[in-house]
Parts: sequence; structure tokens; C-alpha cells
Amino acid sequence: MAVTMNTTSNHVHPSDRHPQMVDALSRAVAAVTGDLSLPRTLQAIVDIARELVEAHYAALGVPNDDGTLKAFITSGMDTSIAGAIGHEPHGRGLLGAILQSDEPIRLDNLKDDPRSAGFCANHPEMERFLGVPIISRGERLGNLYLTDPIDNEPFSEDDERLIVLLAKHAAIAIENARLSEQLQKLAQSRERDRIGMELHDGVIQSV
Repeated sequence: MAVTMNTTSNHVHPSDRHPQMVDALSRAVAAVTGDLSLPRTLQAIVDIARELVEAHYAALGVPNDDGTLKAFITSGMDTSIAGAIGHEPHGRGLLGAILQSDEPIRLDNLKDDPRSAGFCANHPEMERFLGVPIISRGERLGNLYLTDPIDNEPFSEDDERLIVLLAKHAAIAIENARLSEQLQKLAQSRERDRIGMELHDGVIQSV
């Protein structure tokens, strides 16, 4: 579920961009919080993040308890490219650095950073990097990764603030979606118990 944003201007002066940012974020929040399906919520978050800062690529990593990634949702990457890579990342390098950090990481050239682990075969080249954790009440729910603004300029402080703000709303949306899934499972379990009890009572009465 993607939100169509105005992309006619790129990295303009902050004072000129502010109304556009507020409007875009308002529509983004409405889109993210309007769906209680966890898979669709995660995809919406990463699509919106990419569009808000007008990046070529974005991803949302969902961590395991052991610090690796159990899910990696992408936006902007052609399916043929994703298929050629062959596997999802394991959470090493800069992706792992974000898993260990509660603060954003913004780099003009990720290859110059000592934490960068390089790219596997068939991976598209990437240079600019912005990583932001999604944290709620001390629990890490995910990490947002963005690379390479369309205008080829580095990510700005405004970009970082915007994604940090989106991450706060995303944390609420993810928690709501997870709670909705738990309630659905509980309702299904209770319905199975009810049907089982009715069947049991019917058999007893027949006997």
C-alpha cells in the first residue's frame, strides 16, 4: 500500500519544504494507521519512508531476538534485481549497526564507513545512507533503511527528522497491527472452543 507524494521538488530550502513535509507526513500517518494487517502495515511504512525523502531505495528490517533479521521488506527495488540477489540480508555491517543503536545513522558515503560490510553479488550500488530505528517502550520493532536520494544529494537533517517522526508513528501502527492479529487469533481460538463444546454437548445428549 503506497502513498503518492508530490515529487516535483527535491531537497529544497527547509523553510520552503516545511509545508510540503507536514502535508506529506499527515497523509502518511493516515495511511499507516488505517490498516491493521501487519504485512500491509510494514509495506506501507517502508513505501512511505522512501517517498517522503524521495529515495531510490528503502527497506524495513524486523529483528529476531538474537540480533539478526527475520524479515526484510523493500521498496523501490525491481523484483528482478531482488531475485538476482538471491537472499535477504542477515543483519551485518551497517544494518547490524542500526540493530545495536538507538540513534539514527546518516552517511554521505556508506562505503567510507568502517562498519560497512560491502554488497553481495548482483546487489545494486548504493552510496548515501540513512538508518532509523523503530522503538516503542524500549522494544525494537524494526529499523528503517534508506539509500540514495533521487537528486543524488546527501540526506539532510530535515530528512532524518522526518523519518524519525515517521518511525514514532510507525511504532504505534506496528503495535496496533500486532495486537489486532493477537485478538483475531484469540477470537478464532474461542470460536473453535465454542464449536467443540457444542459438538461435545450434542454427542452427550445423543448418547
